[in-house]
Amino acid sequence: MTVETRENTETGSSFQWCAWHQGYTRTARPVRDPADQGSGAGAPSLYACAPCRYALDLVPLGEQS
Repeated sequence: MTVETRENTETGSSFQWCAWHQGYTRTARPVRDPADQGSGAGAPSLYACAPCRYALDLVPLGEQS
């Protein structure tokens, strides 16, 4: 059973690929790859799902300071 939360309904029905668990998800958000921290502002972003962001302490790009 899936519980609807703000986290998993924000993107509607679109699926994105989570680069960390290598699967499609509706909770993916763009995050900067921690391996590219020194690459500057032009570094490409990857998508991570809610469980991977939580487990790996990844911050979505819109929430980074």
